[in-house]
Amino acid sequence: MDIAFLLQDSGSEDHAPHVSSVTRDIIDRLHERGANVDLLVLEKKSIDLSSIRPSYDLYVLKSKTPLALSLAGALAATGANIVNTYRATLLAKDKIASTAILSAFDIPVPPSWATGQPSCLFPLIEEGPLWIKPPHGSRGRGVRRVSAFAEMDGQSPPVDAYGLPLSLFVQKEVPSGGRDLKVYVVGSRVWAISRPWPARTIEDKIGTPASLSPEIQSIALSCGRALGLEIYGVDFLVMRNQFFVIDVNAFPGFKGVVEVPFYLAEYIYERAYRLCNHII
Repeated sequence: MDIAFLLQDSGSEDHAPHVSSVTRDIIDRLHERGANVDLLVLEKKSIDLSSIRPSYDLYVLKSKTPLALSLAGALAATGANIVNTYRATLLAKDKIASTAILSAFDIPVPPSWATGQPSCLFPLIEEGPLWIKPPHGSRGRGVRRVSAFAEMDGQSPPVDAYGLPLSLFVQKEVPSGGRDLKVYVVGSRVWAISRPWPARTIEDKIGTPASLSPEIQSIALSCGRALGLEIYGVDFLVMRNQFFVIDVNAFPGFKGVVEVPFYLAEYIYERAYRLCNHII
């Protein structure tokens, strides 16, 4: 069987793919099972768009760069098998769309709004602090807390490189203990780690193993069903018996859970095996 991992550039001079220790472990285990695995960095080659056709039994979509997502969409439309699917990965990356969908599925999310005009936030700030987040952000980049009108003074509507208005994604501050509960899901298997936010050190990012209540485990699996994800992470804020989903990520880094690479490799291998053998 032939499997392709779509990866980001490592930034090295030889433009090698960025392969984390978790990803390397997954690939090694797939090789041991007899799979042929290629690592693709799409940004580092000229791609003839007329030649876009599936050439692997399964594509593993780890990169979320614009080009990777564009070509994953083209591959999906021409019949490629991709995990996570192009649609699910795109939905998870769009925080406005994914939050609206989660809410529609009765998944507890903080009160959330979208706007293109910062002044629309003024009435909301009167009700308490807000967190303004990039609609397509990741790893906490660009997230800021606003608790007073003065912090919004002089804020112009955000625009892109062409001067077109950008969206603001805003969530009301909800109770938390200053830590994230990160829940990782592979198919129906679930793990969790607890870590401080923001995570500033390697130790912070690895976190510590955490137990899961049946309610949080059920909600984490519901997030996957709502967005169509198979391999993903869900970030929770938990305070006593109250909890909120604040983010869902397609194919996260899975730091801090030693056994995850084994189950990821098994899941990916099984998906490819079933496709190769036409098993429904």
